[in-house]
Amino acid sequence: LVVHLSTLLLANFRNYNSLKLDCDEHANLFLGSNGQGKTNLLEAIYYLCVARSCREALDRDLVIIDGDAFLIRGSGISSTGHDVDLEIRYARRTGKKVLINGQPQRNLSDLFGSMTAVVMSPDDRQIVQGGPGCRRRFLDIAIAQSSPAYLNALQDYKRVVKQRNETLRAHQMRSESPADLELWDMQLVELGSRIVQKRQSVVLELEREAQSLHGAISDDKEELCVTYKSSFEFGKVDDVKAAFIEALARSEREERSRGLTVVGPHRDDLILTMNGVNLSAYGSQGQHKTAATAIKLSEALFLLHKTHSPPLLLLDDIFAELDALRTTR
Repeated sequence: LVVHLSTLLLANFRNYNSLKLDCDEHANLFLGSNGQGKTNLLEAIYYLCVARSCREALDRDLVIIDGDAFLIRGSGISSTGHDVDLEIRYARRTGKKVLINGQPQRNLSDLFGSMTAVVMSPDDRQIVQGGPGCRRRFLDIAIAQSSPAYLNALQDYKRVVKQRNETLRAHQMRSESPADLELWDMQLVELGSRIVQKRQSVVLELEREAQSLHGAISDDKEELCVTYKSSFEFGKVDDVKAAFIEALARSEREERSRGLTVVGPHRDDLILTMNGVNLSAYGSQGQHKTAATAIKLSEALFLLHKTHSPPLLLLDDIFAELDALRTTR
C-alpha cells in the first residue's frame, strides 16, 4: 500500500495565485531559483495533511499578499488505501474549514491520518537547537498522525490546562484552596497520564530507529540517544498517575502563586545526547543536522510501522550543512 498525491490545486496560497499540479505516484522533483516557491509547495502539501504549517506560520500569513483567503485541494490514495479528496479553505473572517470527499468536517482532527506526511528541511535543526515546545510539537504531530485517540486526548488536555489556569488565577486573592480545582485536577491527571504514557512508549520506538539511522549516517562514530523527560519523576509507566497526583500536591503553593499549572505533559521535553553529551548545548552544526535528519527519518519509519503505509516524504534542501561523506551515506 502506497500513499500518494495525484493532483494538487492551490489558490492564493503564499506566492501562488493559482496552481494545478499532476504528480507522479512514486517521486517528484521540483527545481527552481531561490524565491520561486519550492518550499511553499511542500508546505501546502503538508498543510493538506495536518492543517498546519510545517514552518509554524500563522494561517493568516499563508494568504497571498493583499488576499483574503486561500484554498488547498488534493486527491490521491489515503493511508487506508482508498481514493480520497482533501480540501482546506481558510478565510480571514471565517477561519478554517476542512472537507474530506466533499463533506465538511466538524473537527480539524478528522483530517489526521487521511494522508500522513513528514517534512525534512533546514528547519529541523529546531528539534535540537530550539526550546522544549519545538520538540513537544514534533512528538505530538508524529503520534497524532497515527492515533486519533491521542490527538483527542491532547486537545482535551490543553482545554483542561487553560480552564485550570483560569481557576487558579481567579482564586489567587483567596487564602483557601479552591474546591472547584479538584474537578480540573481529576481530568488533568487522567488525560495527562495517558499522554505521558503514550509519548514514553513512542520515544522508545523513535530512539531505536534514530540510533540505527544515525549510526549509518555517521559511520557509527557517534551514538545518538533520545529520552523523554517528564516534568515529574515516575518509575514504571504504570506509576505515572500516582506520581502526577503527588507532583500536583507538591507544586500547589507555586501554582497558586503564579496562577499557572506547572507540572504535566505541557512542560515535558525530549533530551538529545550524542556520545553522552547534551546536543542542545554542544555539538557542531553538522552534528545537529545529522541528529535531526535521523530523528525525522525515524518519524517516517514510525508512521510506516503504525499505519502500514509510507507517509508522503517531503524533502527540502536536506543536504545543507552535511559534509560529502554524510551526504553520500
